Amino acid sequence: MLRYDWSVEEIKTIFNQSVPDLIFQAATIHRENFNPNEVQRSTLLSIKTGGCSENCAYCPQSAHYKTEIEKHGILPVDFVKGKALEAKATGSTRFCMGAAWRSTRR
Repeated sequence: MLRYDWSVEEIKTIFNQSVPDLIFQAATIHRENFNPNEVQRSTLLSIKTGGCSENCAYCPQSAHYKTEIEKHGILPVDFVKGKALEAKATGSTRFCMGAAWRSTRR
């Protein structure tokens, strides 16, 4: 059951548990709610690539670095929908869309 009414004492009890006990509890709850032998298949599509104004040193989407990725604006809705349907048809249970951010702040 999903809860939002945790007491401070309940939170402290969980916080003070060992990591192996927490992992065991999480695995037990997961097995109660999901097939433990099934892996979720996800498909990721970059719906806007490159040109991000943020300066994240690890990300090839940033406009601050010269990378070899091919930049493109936001993909057309019909194209994205087609890719989502294709992902579903090939077994994906989740379709994720990523987009390079472009801040409007100056």
